[in-house]
Amino acid sequence: MERAYNTATARANFSQLITEAGYAGREAIIQRNERPLAVIIGYEQYLEWRQQAAERATRFSIYDEIRMRNPNVEPEEVEADVAAALDAVHRF
Repeated sequence: MERAYNTATARANFSQLITEAGYAGREAIIQRNERPLAVIIGYEQYLEWRQQAAERATRFSIYDEIRMRNPNVEPEEVEADVAAALDAVHRF
């Protein structure tokens, strides 16, 4: 669950905000002039997001490699190949 705080309130309650983020998973959005500026999250959430970002980067690097090996293939052909592969996987 996230809550929004202006910078003055966040500064005054910093210890409470980091404790709640770390132990209760309560995210705090810090705003300046009613615009989001930063977020306080717990360390476990940070590690999870970092891992997800690394996995996503790995997947996209594979996609980029495939695209580079097949520069003249039409998107429709790729979609048909993916559909055929999915059908084959679902049959088993």
